[in-house]
Amino acid sequence: MGKFDGILDDVIVNAKAAASVVSKKASDVYDNSKQKIAAAEIRAEINSKLKELGALTYKSVVHSIDLSDKIKEKTDEITELKENLDLINNSISDSKNISYCPECGSDIPENSKFCNNCGAKLGEEKTEF
Repeated sequence: MGKFDGILDDVIVNAKAAASVVSKKASDVYDNSKQKIAAAEIRAEINSKLKELGALTYKSVVHSIDLSDKIKEKTDEITELKENLDLINNSISDSKNISYCPECGSDIPENSKFCNNCGAKLGEEKTEF
């Protein structure tokens, strides 16, 4: 029976190793999903702030009211949200071989030249003359 005990021990060791790998992968997927949900919530908040900004701008123009302070405040809020979204997207892309479109936030393959969703040109290098 010593031979079967050795085989059984090998099976148990391999099963534990496989379970450990599966557990790690499940944890990574869970963390990635939480980050994607946070990114979606921030995108929704950005869209809401953009609507508010548009309403302020419209009111300012149509009624000839100086709302530049409120417009600046709303713009700063949007900028901060976009910076937070960039941090989350960078964290997500670090864990995968994907990048995110800076225009629409869609997942894109890392070596893409254009966004598959909005068509924005990606990775444009600036050359100095």
